[in-house]
Amino acid sequence: MIIKNKKILLNIFHDFIILSFSFVFALWLRLENEAFILINSLWPYIVVYSPLTIFFLNRFGFYHGIWKYSSIHEILSIFKSLIASCLIIFATLFLTIRLENIPRSFLVLLFIVSLFGISGPRIFYRLIKDRTENKKSIVKKRKIPVVVVGNNDTTELFIRASREKSSPFNVVGIIGTYTKSIGRTIHGIPILTTTEKIESLKKVILEKKIAPQRLIIADHSLSVEIIESLFIFAKKNGLAIGELPKITDFKSNSAEKFKARPIIIEDVLGRQQRIHETDSLKKLSNKVVLVTGAGGSIGSELCKQISTLNPKKLILIEQNEFSLYEISQKINIRSFPVLGDIRDSFKMEKLISSQKPDIIFHAAALKHITFVESDPIEALKTNFLATVKIINLCKKYKVPEMIFISTDKAVNPTNIMGATKRLSEKYIQMVGKSSKTNYKIVRFGNVLGSTGSVVPLFEKQINLGGPITITHPEVSRYFMTIREAVELVLLSSQHKNAENSIVNVLEMGDPVKIKELAIKMISLSGKKINEDVKIKYTKLRNGEKLNEELFYKQEKMRKSQTKGILETNSVIFPSKESEIKKLITSIKNNDEKKSIFLLKKILPEYKEKLR
Repeated sequence: MIIKNKKILLNIFHDFIILSFSFVFALWLRLENEAFILINSLWPYIVVYSPLTIFFLNRFGFYHGIWKYSSIHEILSIFKSLIASCLIIFATLFLTIRLENIPRSFLVLLFIVSLFGISGPRIFYRLIKDRTENKKSIVKKRKIPVVVVGNNDTTELFIRASREKSSPFNVVGIIGTYTKSIGRTIHGIPILTTTEKIESLKKVILEKKIAPQRLIIADHSLSVEIIESLFIFAKKNGLAIGELPKITDFKSNSAEKFKARPIIIEDVLGRQQRIHETDSLKKLSNKVVLVTGAGGSIGSELCKQISTLNPKKLILIEQNEFSLYEISQKINIRSFPVLGDIRDSFKMEKLISSQKPDIIFHAAALKHITFVESDPIEALKTNFLATVKIINLCKKYKVPEMIFISTDKAVNPTNIMGATKRLSEKYIQMVGKSSKTNYKIVRFGNVLGSTGSVVPLFEKQINLGGPITITHPEVSRYFMTIREAVELVLLSSQHKNAENSIVNVLEMGDPVKIKELAIKMISLSGKKINEDVKIKYTKLRNGEKLNEELFYKQEKMRKSQTKGILETNSVIFPSKESEIKKLITSIKNNDEKKSIFLLKKILPEYKEKLR
């Protein structure tokens, strides 16, 4: 309470001085040097004016406020107090000296000067206090110091948004995209270097004494090579890396839209993603299209893209009720969802004979190596027997075209999943020679983000704080995105091959080490390898290869009519129909031992690997 009284007394003293000075200054503004002659006779009025105004200020609650929270309420208190005191002083002057030598405009000047004299210091104090408090709040909130990559409109908007209290970021520098921009500023934030001179950033950071914790990419036109160099720099210097959404995705002016998402792993594949013009696909227009495994990762994306190509009807076959419901809700064209198992021969025949599809995309399969290795018969029933039935139904009912989705694990297979896919490839090549149906095979590498792939597994492990589990430090895989995979399937359906049963493969660049993929994902999540998340090596699982292949040595690779897609000639299939019939019988009899024996006999390239 004592402290409060002292502060009020200090405020009163401040106002007394200001009001006394205002009286003299207002008089001088009107009379200039003559004012000093009048002051000697007017000093009693000055002594009355100051305490009178202070009385009214206190009466209107002015001194109960705090300077740094000064607002319009305090201004109104000053306004009312000054009107009252000025009118009283003016009336007093009139009654006592009849305003002799005092112009009428003095009253107005006295009011204005006093208003600015009392409110001005308080407003100035609040502005200074707000600025100081804002700087303190940055420290308190521990805003993340970031360097933005790009000197475009998105960067400018992000810098402005970062200055809002709700923003978690504090922009300390910019990496420009052209040399001439170095040294220039955007809203006072300097452009430190360019994407071509990223290595010089560390030196600039040290010179400028700034300590960024994150790089945020605002320019979406950067090449894969530049993104890779940014990633390497971030990794080397312990920085997290993120990316802003495109400016066209913004819906409002709030800072919320500027949340930087981690760079999706597709951005650092190590190669440019293949982009093909699927809008020009006319073959599926006004056609009846059937997709098996419609609720899976590949199947659902296929359905979504096919639905944009104006098919006459899209038939969706899926055994999982929820997955079928989900995909049927995502497409806006006329669709025919079918809840069923491709292993149900009667249902499949009834469906194909009644619906008469023009093209079948066969995406349904069991593909998780560990589960499939533990139950080979189930894999043979789904991946081979069901596929054989669909192949034969296409031939029987003269379906014009069938696309079979295979895998790179079908090349020199070491596991049941790869062997079943390879067996289906060979069967297609055998039947295709005498069938009017145009069979095509599409071979995939690992699809990023698909069910069972390492990416969602690693994401889960990183979110839990690790460790990330990898079977071997040297294990590597070919990767493609879901979009690339589906475009490959659709474009393969467009090809007019000279031969039947051609194998199509996407050019996927060099294989990616799983260890490097894990390290990238840890860094992109904003965490540090071995500090926040560790990597744990287990061992290769049964049937797992160290490295995958895309082609057999005897397969002759050639470029197809579509850039980025390779194709091979059909491999001559030795006549083994009798063994296949025996295999089919043993599978139907659930004879696992005999089925594996016959599988190895039909597929000498299948080399089972046990750990």
